[in-house]
Amino acid sequence: MTFKEQRLPRCKAGASLIKYKPVFSYDSKFFLVPSGRSVKVFSCSSGECVRTFGKHAAEVVAVVRNPENHVQVLSCSEDGVVIKWDPSDGSVLKKYEVTAPASSGGNRDVLAGFYAPPSGSAWFCLRGTPGAGWCRLETCPAGGDEESRVLVDKVSLGGASPVAFGGPSCGLYAAIHKARLFVGDCTALASPLKKFWSKGKQHGVHFTCVTCHPTTRTLATGDSLGCITIWQGLEEGAPARSVYHWHTLPVADLVFSSTGGFLLSGGGECVLVKWGLASGDKQFLPRMGMPLCRLTASPDSAHILTAHEDNCLQLLSSQLRVERVVQGLARSPCRARPCPFLLHDPRWDSLVLGGRPGHLQFYQLQHDKQLFSLDVVGLNYVTQERDGAVVNTEVALASLAGDWLASVQHWADADLGPETRLKFWRFDHALQNFVLDTSVYQPHGVEVVDLQLRHPASPGQAPLAVTAGRDRRFRLWAPQHLEEDRAADSPDTSRGGAPSRSWNCVASGRYRDLQPGRCAFSEDGSLLAVAFGRSATLWSEECRLVGSLAHPHCPSQLGSLAFGRGSSCCLLLSCTEARLIAWDVVSLSVLWELEKAVTCLVTDPSSEFVAAFCEDAKLLVFEPQRQAAMVECDVPPSCQPVVSAIFVPETKSPVAAGGHQRPLSRLCFVSAAQELFTWDEENNEEKGEDATVRLEELVPATPFGALVAQQTKTAVQAAAGAAGQLHSRVGTVGFKEVHQLLEVASHPLPSMTSLYQNFLSAFLSKTDTPGR
Repeated sequence: MTFKEQRLPRCKAGASLIKYKPVFSYDSKFFLVPSGRSVKVFSCSSGECVRTFGKHAAEVVAVVRNPENHVQVLSCSEDGVVIKWDPSDGSVLKKYEVTAPASSGGNRDVLAGFYAPPSGSAWFCLRGTPGAGWCRLETCPAGGDEESRVLVDKVSLGGASPVAFGGPSCGLYAAIHKARLFVGDCTALASPLKKFWSKGKQHGVHFTCVTCHPTTRTLATGDSLGCITIWQGLEEGAPARSVYHWHTLPVADLVFSSTGGFLLSGGGECVLVKWGLASGDKQFLPRMGMPLCRLTASPDSAHILTAHEDNCLQLLSSQLRVERVVQGLARSPCRARPCPFLLHDPRWDSLVLGGRPGHLQFYQLQHDKQLFSLDVVGLNYVTQERDGAVVNTEVALASLAGDWLASVQHWADADLGPETRLKFWRFDHALQNFVLDTSVYQPHGVEVVDLQLRHPASPGQAPLAVTAGRDRRFRLWAPQHLEEDRAADSPDTSRGGAPSRSWNCVASGRYRDLQPGRCAFSEDGSLLAVAFGRSATLWSEECRLVGSLAHPHCPSQLGSLAFGRGSSCCLLLSCTEARLIAWDVVSLSVLWELEKAVTCLVTDPSSEFVAAFCEDAKLLVFEPQRQAAMVECDVPPSCQPVVSAIFVPETKSPVAAGGHQRPLSRLCFVSAAQELFTWDEENNEEKGEDATVRLEELVPATPFGALVAQQTKTAVQAAAGAAGQLHSRVGTVGFKEVHQLLEVASHPLPSMTSLYQNFLSAFLSKTDTPGR
């Protein structure tokens, strides 16, 4: 097995679309989004990703239009590499290396932002130590040939716009740090900075974002109280301030329109506010889904791009109408604990995991897009309050097997008490979606700690589910027909002929009054393993205790359980805080054990391989029967800690380039930061990068478009290929009439009433009607 060779974890899908600010192209037809180590180009007309630029070796922190040539763009990664490239074809024009100032010494600083304002010849960047919470604003001359200079010692990080630059006519730049505002001149970088303080600094009020007016020396700031301050007359010692206040939560981001007549603001209220600076009026776009975190206005003032905390981008018109929605791998910003489950749906070859609050998302890994989102809780998202935290209902657990989906939703409100619901969903083949079948209120009376559905080993095997709760019991659930249907002895056909049924608790079990933990079904579904304390208990389908497994030298609790597959189906793997143990359930003995603290354990349904993520940043890949063939790999710090994982069946050949056998599935896992990684081959790193989709393929073809060439040719090319073109258009209905209309100018053409009859007749085919 060569799993370790040429395999590294890569965030090939599900990268963040909202971590850094997007930018529109010069003609406002596309918007470019930094996403991981690449830049994605989306079309405003279709919302599809038309290009992925992946020439950076580190995370891209910014993409801006080139001030010297607006057709080109500049993208910068955190390692200081700036690439000038053309978004129309993805060609790299030039690479630069942004040098660090001499004062930085030997510190390992990274870039957190990059700016190329049109008002000056220099570039600017934010550089600092990771995790410090602040950076330095520095100048880096174009090309990086000269030494950069520090302008602001400390600039706050964590906000959408900590630094802003004005238009070419004003040459203004501003930066914020806590309650201080720094203002300087791009044309005179050596001049001293002007410093201002926020109102209410004595009470902890601080700035959250800043933006500059495109034509005048005016800027706007947002603070933690939800106030927006317009600063005018910055040349004077005491500039004039105008305060606009609607937001109850901190202002997340601000942006002026390209003309400067309007100011856009957004925050945790999930409402976009459009302020008319001249009239003082304001317009609202409410119920935008999730809190807004970043705003971008197009150069022609026709579009507004909003970024939301669930990794979603919404393209709006100037009339505040939603035109396009780009949904990445959805994330829940208010989730108290990481999502503990990661499932695979073979119907769409998609991953199923937690998304926005109260939802399950079906995410297609191959195309890096969300297929749809299933609303599990059926409740609207409630925004936070300034004084207290609002708890939204979350999907705590989920399991998928065949046509059944089970979910556990939990509402952990401290004042009104916790509330738990167990729901069973049935896949409707007509609707091609999951529909709610049964809802159980408080299945255990307390919190549910685990949920598993039994995968059917044969078509006739009945569905079965198990839940474990803090009431010191585990319960078995199965679908049963309703009593009225049993009495009538005929199925209810009111729902497409399907008999009326509901999931009910058919059995429950407990063991020595201990708290149950994780559960696992065997491959054939005949055996159930439930962790009770430091013991792994074995139960039959009828909820009879078959045996118990306990290691004398493992006093800690069991964390995970997993049965082997294939020839290892009689083996049970258990994990504690310090050991990984393989049990033989036939002889109830230990087959082997390993001193490893495993945090996540997952089996491959297509083979006998098992993957175990450990606390010491190691990944173990092995077959339970052969411990000697165990492979150990390093997990990078950016992927840790791993909270859930799954093997996804591969669609390509299971034979590597050298002819060696490798696992039949791809290992996918989710980190605590809700980032999705795949353990993929190193030579596949560039696969999918620089992918291009022609715009013509996104536009549906029309009969008239089939008669017009997709691209023009020079006279020499047309003369050389005239014969081929004539041959290819022989038999095209109406080609002659259409060609005549395109060759003649519009002003000498006769009226349309005299043209339409002959024009339409050319597209009709003649038929001979036989006599009766």
